[in-house]
Amino acid sequence: FYPVEAPQEFDVEGKELDPDAQVWKTYVREADLVDDELVDGWNKRHCSLPSRLRMFHDLRCLYSAHRRSRFVIESYKSLKPDSADSSSQTLLTISQTLMFIANGSQPSSALPTSEVETPVFKASAKAICVNVLWFLSLSLSVAVSLISMLAKEWCLEFMTGRTGPPGAQARRRQQRWDGLVRWRMKEVLVILPSLIHLSLLLFAIGLCVFLWDVHYGVAIPVVIVTTLAASAYFACTIVPLRYAFCPYGTVLSRFIRQFTNIRPQLSQDNPPHDEVTASALRWMIETCETPRSVDVALQSLAAAEEGLPGDTLQKCNAWTMIKRRFESIDRSEQSEQTRAADLYKRGLEAHPMTRKQADKLNYGYFNENKKLEYLVVGVQSTISGMINDVISNTPSLDPGTTTILKRCTLVGRHYLYGGGISWRLGEYAYAIEVDPTSLAGELVTLLEPYLRGNVELDPVLYCVLSACFAFVMCCNAAQRVAEKLENTSHVLRLVRTYLSGREGKVSESHWNCISDNLILGTLWLWISADYSRDPLSSTSSRFAATEAALETLWAGLMNTMYSHLSAWKRIDMTVLAHGMLYLLANPNHFNLTVDDSQAIESVLDRALLTHHLSVRIQHRHHAQYIQDICHNLATMSDVAEYTPQLLRALKKIQLYAPWDDKYLLPTSEIYVFVVKYLCMTSDIYKTDTYNAYWILEYSPIPTCSPQLVEQLLMGDIITHLSSSLASDNINKQVFATALLGLLFFMSLHEPDRSSPALSTLEKALLGYPGLENSMEQQEEVIGELETKLQELLTQHGDDIDHNLKIYVCRVLEVMLQEQCAPLPEIVCHHLEGFPNRLCGTKSLVNLETERSVVYPDIV
Repeated sequence: FYPVEAPQEFDVEGKELDPDAQVWKTYVREADLVDDELVDGWNKRHCSLPSRLRMFHDLRCLYSAHRRSRFVIESYKSLKPDSADSSSQTLLTISQTLMFIANGSQPSSALPTSEVETPVFKASAKAICVNVLWFLSLSLSVAVSLISMLAKEWCLEFMTGRTGPPGAQARRRQQRWDGLVRWRMKEVLVILPSLIHLSLLLFAIGLCVFLWDVHYGVAIPVVIVTTLAASAYFACTIVPLRYAFCPYGTVLSRFIRQFTNIRPQLSQDNPPHDEVTASALRWMIETCETPRSVDVALQSLAAAEEGLPGDTLQKCNAWTMIKRRFESIDRSEQSEQTRAADLYKRGLEAHPMTRKQADKLNYGYFNENKKLEYLVVGVQSTISGMINDVISNTPSLDPGTTTILKRCTLVGRHYLYGGGISWRLGEYAYAIEVDPTSLAGELVTLLEPYLRGNVELDPVLYCVLSACFAFVMCCNAAQRVAEKLENTSHVLRLVRTYLSGREGKVSESHWNCISDNLILGTLWLWISADYSRDPLSSTSSRFAATEAALETLWAGLMNTMYSHLSAWKRIDMTVLAHGMLYLLANPNHFNLTVDDSQAIESVLDRALLTHHLSVRIQHRHHAQYIQDICHNLATMSDVAEYTPQLLRALKKIQLYAPWDDKYLLPTSEIYVFVVKYLCMTSDIYKTDTYNAYWILEYSPIPTCSPQLVEQLLMGDIITHLSSSLASDNINKQVFATALLGLLFFMSLHEPDRSSPALSTLEKALLGYPGLENSMEQQEEVIGELETKLQELLTQHGDDIDHNLKIYVCRVLEVMLQEQCAPLPEIVCHHLEGFPNRLCGTKSLVNLETERSVVYPDIV
């Protein structure tokens, strides 16, 4: 839970990193909270002066208390001769002398007192051990008490000087913090309680061996410990004089620095965008728990300049966080969020400037290339961040995969220089040879086992490898370093492996992840097969297709890597779906099998429909896919081989139409192709037949036109339809009846009776046996066909395919409306709620001229 904050204040554009900017005010506020908590934590963990004094008090109680003091006193006695022993020896000598005097004799063997030898004193090993341990414990506790008092001074030094402009405060605090981290102050403070524990341990061990005697060598280790403590104190005094932001210090060092003016001079007016600034921002991003503070830090990067080290910020994925926040903002209304979105956008655009020195490329030199540069750098940054995370968090990653991933971190830089987008600044040696052409194939080889189910799917590693593949393919296509067929072969390898995995070897829960990544792998086709550029437009950028593909890829990465759908939903679905639709529309170019088309269709639907994304594509592309299929029908040598694939493609193009009513405007070639297939097929229950009925159901009813009549004659359609009237299959009978009725209706109601196309059509219709070679019987034939059609619908309605039934009702509606006759109830029932422009005579169109009406923005 976070308290309600006042509306965010924004800086003047371009001043987001100035000394008084909001980011530094936020930094100071957050740093104070964090530092207060840090120092307070040290106090509570017995790592600062008050706690050290408490511990020193405990030790004083331990060593000065009467009972424990007796241990040290008694141990100390064992290190020197006992005076009681000497007295006993003297008394013994006197006693013997008095005995001799009393007896009145003196033994000749008796020696003078001066000549009596006193044995030399020697401490026992036990006494030495006990005293070493106890006196060492005492020395350690005294040394730790000294260092703990210094630690309190270090903490005070760290917390002082928090006045002045926010920018200067932030830089001063960040430099001290960097020094604290570099000199491992926290580790030093953490180890102090361990020394106290050690002293207690030594005392306890000494207590266990108290029964042994002592030795004069006890002083040596005590001197050593004392020397070390004095050396530490001396170092803490001298080092801050040499290193301005060393966090250690003593009263003496501060005294010397005060009188010698050894103090860092900070520029408070225009602090540079350097490593300190980057470290301060990184600290805020990684440490602050308040979302607003992180937002302010990220938004300040809108003013990033060339000197700001981009690598420092990339380590915390700052640019990826900016992208995610930018995409999550609704920019449709003017608000505070819109202002924030503008800052995020400027931050992303400034990203290449922070990479100049690292990449050795002169970003921003050409204005027309700036957008492409920031897209390439942004996508590369997102991928590189994930690669670094995978390499650091996956110890079991094999060296070969690691090398490939490291090569992928250089792809963007390689493309920008190799493609002539950005100029090089000095010499740059690649740590690993990139070789993007072979890299694509190597990535496919790594991805195939996951798709096939040979190895357990690691979603993170799979997403990273897939993102690398998509990025490499886009860069290769933009740079034209490989042929389209070679690039397509990589995609088809993945699609075919995906199909084999769908047979049960891969868990169903992973298919969404796999499909989302596979569709990103086809984005390069937007660059290689670009339908979006208007040949008459002089304003479109030569990099427009590449920019669109990279924008879509970047948004896709937000979804696949971070499950962030906001960017995914905002992109143009035309770009995302183009690769798959292009493959479906051109099966003969890439030798697609029926299974290939099915797999592509499955990937496309799963990636878009399961996320409830819009499936409406641009008019230009929708029309071009239809034209591609039309061209392929005219040029392929064996249409039957690719008939199922083309029918699938037409249905999919119909579903992804620019409008909501599934309207499809076929060319005359496509219309006759579908009709001929339905006349010739023997299996009316297969998927291809269902697709053909679907296509006709949502296509307009054609009127007489030269191209249509020509195609009807070339396909000998009237003969096939006449033969189908006698078919045992009810669907073929119904379809043939409806089409023949439609053709006679077309002939009878053509307004231009002098049209050559009409004359050709009438000659062809004479081949229908029911006319008996007389065109005067057309109305009778139409009447018979209408009656038969209504009877078939009434008597066999449940046996007729649903899509065919709708199409037949549409044909009947056109015929009956032209005669001003009432519609049968069954026709009204099935056409209820059907798209308006596909109902009645409104659906009658000339297939050759209607294109300019349906696609008005296409020349």
